[in-house]
Amino acid sequence: RVSFPSRPRCPTAPGFCLVSQIYPVTQQSQSNRIALLINIETFNTSLYKCRAAKDEKVMQSLLQTLGYEVVRCGDITAKVTFKKFSEHPKLALTDSVFVTLVCYGGTGTEEFEIDQIFQHLNSKNCPALKDKPKIVIIHACRGVNSVKGPQTHNEKDFIIFHSNMIWFCLLADTGSYTHETYGSAFIQHICEAVKKHCLRDDIEEIFRTVSLASGIYGIHKYRDTLTKRFYVFQSECYRFLM
Repeated sequence: RVSFPSRPRCPTAPGFCLVSQIYPVTQQSQSNRIALLINIETFNTSLYKCRAAKDEKVMQSLLQTLGYEVVRCGDITAKVTFKKFSEHPKLALTDSVFVTLVCYGGTGTEEFEIDQIFQHLNSKNCPALKDKPKIVIIHACRGVNSVKGPQTHNEKDFIIFHSNMIWFCLLADTGSYTHETYGSAFIQHICEAVKKHCLRDDIEEIFRTVSLASGIYGIHKYRDTLTKRFYVFQSECYRFLM
């Protein structure tokens, strides 16, 4: 179970910024948050299946604790997944969206195209998410051809954070990269960083903390087109900054 300190803290220097530089969050938008959790369920060992289940469980718990209703999807095509999600009625009310992709095991030739995220959740095709932050987390250990990276895009308000597929495939069986409770080290460090810093730091700073985590390699941002800072919990910050 994910727990947080009882009282939110305000951003401090150098994180101090004006309200106009922060994505707006209201009580209503917080109560209508929505997230997409995709678990590609193709495994070549029971160990991968176990780790994927743990990653999915801990991410679902984290997102729910952050106030997001979690829509879960299994091994279906990216086009179908994101088209259906882009029509969810809560998107018009939420202040943000998390999309998490967990991809373990398997050597099939089917590629889960990350470009579908941009195509279906951008401002043109999903106006309900216009000017709202879209946070994408990808953990893929199925081989280099299983998840196809994005092409060059100009869509704003996206940040995509992922584990390097080759590194985590090679190191998945070492003690420092797995955890009997949390599954992969990538997901574990994300959850720990969010728990520790989400009341103080914006999402990009939290991701930077994960990237610098001791002993973790191959963690990158595909793309960052956020135009403002996104604080998951910020009511106290607004009162302080206004």
